[in-house]
Amino acid sequence: MVDMLPLYFRSLILLAGLSLGATACAPTYNLALTPAKPTGLFAEGREQALTVADSVEVRLSFVCYEPTRVVFEAEYYNPTSQPLIVDPVGFQYQARRVPAPATMPGRRARRPKPLPGEEVTAAVAAASMALPLPPLPPREVAAYDPEPEISTLRERAQKEAEKAARIDWFGVALSVASVATDMASIGKNETRTQFESRVALQDAALTYNAISTAAKIGHALAADVMQQRAANLQEYALRKVTLQPGHQVRGYLYFPRYDAADALVVKAPVGTGLVPLEFTQKRVRR
Repeated sequence: MVDMLPLYFRSLILLAGLSLGATACAPTYNLALTPAKPTGLFAEGREQALTVADSVEVRLSFVCYEPTRVVFEAEYYNPTSQPLIVDPVGFQYQARRVPAPATMPGRRARRPKPLPGEEVTAAVAAASMALPLPPLPPREVAAYDPEPEISTLRERAQKEAEKAARIDWFGVALSVASVATDMASIGKNETRTQFESRVALQDAALTYNAISTAAKIGHALAADVMQQRAANLQEYALRKVTLQPGHQVRGYLYFPRYDAADALVVKAPVGTGLVPLEFTQKRVRR
């Protein structure tokens, strides 16, 4: 996907790195998000948080972490007699964190050493890796709008495909010149300088065309990757829709990833309001 991560989150991810570890000897952690209150509801093995507002049922489950994003799946069911607009740009989350353990005045805090399998808070994890704890986001974090990303991916894929299909006239000219030189040398006694010039032209043509071909293959592969990403977003992402009475819709939501939180309160739009669905972000020592 096109990387549209805000600079704030980019720097926090680089700074926190809670799931990666600061050094080879520092502990590392597995991250996961689960509903703060168990519901017993599951979608493809993922537990769903549930809320109901104005008779509209909203379910949310954690799907996965991407390098810079966290992915949820949202599901709406509209049992009312009125149509409902569902729009991913209306989603947002608020990050929360358990305070760091207090230390005695004048005493240096000891570096914690969690045992494998132990669940810890973001503050303890950061301290165990001797990393500074990033500040919480200053405001609610909005979900990505998939529409401009789909358009951007398609445009970039088209440009890459055009580069892959473009004729390299300079390479053609080099090849023609090389063949013409070879033909002209048939039946003639070449000087050493003429021979070396002809061989150099052959080598230049072969090298240039090999590089040009590799570049075309690279452009073609990039076009395929971007087209596939756009197709995946179009098929799986939650997109703006008018949900008719008695209908339901589901799709993926993409948020900036924020590892240094102990909870994410996702707020889902229902009508003109927002309803919260709280998730606990767990980190377990590997």
